Amino acid sequence: MNERIGNRGPITPVILNIIIINLIFFIAKFVFGMSGNLDLDKFLGLHFPLNNKFKVWQIITHMFMHADVFHIFLNMLSLWMFGTVLEKVWGAKRFLIFYFVTGIGAAFCYLGYEYFSYLQAIASADLFIQHPSANAFITFLQKNHLQATDDILSQVSIWKSNPNNVQLIDSFKSIVADYKLNLADSSRFAAPMIGASGAVYGVLLGYGYLFPNSIIYFQFFIPIKAKYLVLIYAGIELFSTWQNSAGDNIAHVAHLGGMLFGFILIYYWNKKNRTTFY
Repeated sequence: MNERIGNRGPITPVILNIIIINLIFFIAKFVFGMSGNLDLDKFLGLHFPLNNKFKVWQIITHMFMHADVFHIFLNMLSLWMFGTVLEKVWGAKRFLIFYFVTGIGAAFCYLGYEYFSYLQAIASADLFIQHPSANAFITFLQKNHLQATDDILSQVSIWKSNPNNVQLIDSFKSIVADYKLNLADSSRFAAPMIGASGAVYGVLLGYGYLFPNSIIYFQFFIPIKAKYLVLIYAGIELFSTWQNSAGDNIAHVAHLGGMLFGFILIYYWNKKNRTTFY
């Protein structure tokens, strides 16, 4: 994205320092990774709180971890493009507060959504255990985006032809009970959330709020007003969250959370000091 506004100028101090810190973490990730001593994504990325890898500092440190060069490049480019203007308008202190509030707010929204998903998975497991059947097991797999092995599917077919088979009933109840017991540490909740995207989406919201009619060149050549770009991105993230596609490894809820907390904070500042705020 590119934007047409004349007062961006050189990079501001807070933006510069955030970019430098992110680059340091990014380099350290690969240095430690190549040496085999430490996986910083697992140590500093944000894990589900019931997962045994969760640490409280991850609520902040996940904001400085990135998956690859493309990931960090897009986040830091967007931060520079929109954050520089906001830092000039608000000053360093207020912008830094805004950045961390939106990033941490995004993290809490993500964790809330993950906990809701966890409770749904537990409920679907309990429902199957209480009312086991071959069709109920298939429904359980579909709800939780699980892939069964050929052997399991073969047993399901046998169960369908003999629904009162006590041995199969007990076997499948045991499978689901084990899934429920180890759910928090399963692959579904094991992957950490990393990246500054939540805070960056908050910064984008802040820019669109303060400069709604400024022209941004989406994909570098499509002119669009900032307020419409914010709405488009919010709509994409809402749709992606609702769709909840299997294999989607993007934390769309965190993006929405950054926008939400950005809006709340700006609205609060605006109400508190209308004479000096935009």
